[in-house]
Amino acid sequence: MAPLQASAPGAAYPTADLTLGIDLGTSAIKITALGLDDAPAGEASAGFETMAPAPLAAEQSPADWIEALRAAMGRLAAELETRDSDWRSRVAAIGLTGQLPTLVCLGKQGPVAPAITWKDGRADAWTATRIARGDHYPRTGMPIDGRYLGPMWQFHFEQRTDEVQWILSAKDYLLHVLTGEHVTEPSTAAGYGVYDLKVRAFARDLCDFWHLPAALLPEVRPAGSLAGTLHAAGATLLGLPAGIPVSVGAADSACAAYAMVGLDERIASISFGSSAVIFAATPAPRLDGQARYLLTPHVQAGWYGREMDLLSSGTGYRWLSHLFGWDEGRIDQAAAEVPAGARGLFFAPYLGGGEQGALWNPRLRGALLGLALAHGRAEIARAYLEGVFFEVRRCVDVLAENGPIDALRVAGKIAESPTSLAMLCDILNRPVSVCAERSPAATGAARLARRLLRGRAQTTQVQKLSGARTPDPSSAGIYESLYAEYLVRAATCG
Repeated sequence: MAPLQASAPGAAYPTADLTLGIDLGTSAIKITALGLDDAPAGEASAGFETMAPAPLAAEQSPADWIEALRAAMGRLAAELETRDSDWRSRVAAIGLTGQLPTLVCLGKQGPVAPAITWKDGRADAWTATRIARGDHYPRTGMPIDGRYLGPMWQFHFEQRTDEVQWILSAKDYLLHVLTGEHVTEPSTAAGYGVYDLKVRAFARDLCDFWHLPAALLPEVRPAGSLAGTLHAAGATLLGLPAGIPVSVGAADSACAAYAMVGLDERIASISFGSSAVIFAATPAPRLDGQARYLLTPHVQAGWYGREMDLLSSGTGYRWLSHLFGWDEGRIDQAAAEVPAGARGLFFAPYLGGGEQGALWNPRLRGALLGLALAHGRAEIARAYLEGVFFEVRRCVDVLAENGPIDALRVAGKIAESPTSLAMLCDILNRPVSVCAERSPAATGAARLARRLLRGRAQTTQVQKLSGARTPDPSSAGIYESLYAEYLVRAATCG
């Protein structure tokens, strides 16, 4: 298990009730304790491993998730108890969020097999023989490929139907562990690939298409609504009293965007984690004519997120750091030593077995383009960051085609590097500001949990776009031509 992490010392401590947000991420469980006035009480996390038993495979053990949750809660408890030994009695509600789409098949004695994560590409080629990517898009809002739960089910588990009692996402499995309930909500249900946006329910004919037994799917309730209460086993796991209300929460992308920008249509959020998630809210179901983005139900009924996901931005960053033997952050430092354009080197960052984002091409592979003997590690570092940011730009440009994007708010490690943040700002040629929350998805889940606390004083503060970095006109101009060249060169990687 990866080392535990906790919030920075000296965090403000609320004097009223707390809500907890639990994010089952791609590589770690993250927990945020938040006051009803948005005052942060503490944060903690614990990591877990991803297994690759076959080419393109990416599996995780649900048991590892539970142990990571136990460890993270223990760390959070140790931190909070230094200021208030009675903090547990003030936990008023719990909200959940998590990685998506990740498939858990639950039998009588627990999961029947490891979870198949959204990074698993084994079903991609097979799915492409059954359905064109945009075929179900008008109904589901999802450009279906092999990383949705419907095709995952048929590809991996159809022959084991007799063993399975419930088909759940990762977040919904965690909800079951804590409450005993089998419940989901629209933003997570969309990741099953069989949720009809207009009907707002799982569609029987879409389930039949993937041989997905509709009777094994969870009930769909509104985002942020009551799923159940913390039962005895869940209370023991978290070290909290039983009976605390637990929110059904929402998908990690929706929760993070909610924490970062609320429901502002003109500001998009970018969450840099294992992947990079670009998310823009809309009060209308605006589908894309080319099915280049997901139309994800948002945390508020009637609202949607136009969502685009770059598969391996963070994992690629870690891979390159390990390859060079560099500590975290050294890539940003080295990149800052090299001028824009990395002295003629381009890095197509398709390192995760294809790409989604605006491209949705499982055949794409990463490549260094224009490599010469004069290039060193610093140039490769610069080219990698520029490649990731060029792909973010590609996504933002698509979103801007049918809804203006005036500015962006960013969360993740990039926020810790002023030089990389400036590079992103210049490439996007739009103002960029930094989100203060270290775990925006967990923060969003904690805020959603407040909906369970009717009649109690509470606020939801979304940061204003103050202190935004604006593009440098000279650098932005240079990047306009570099971006055009990148698009041409990267097109050869398929």
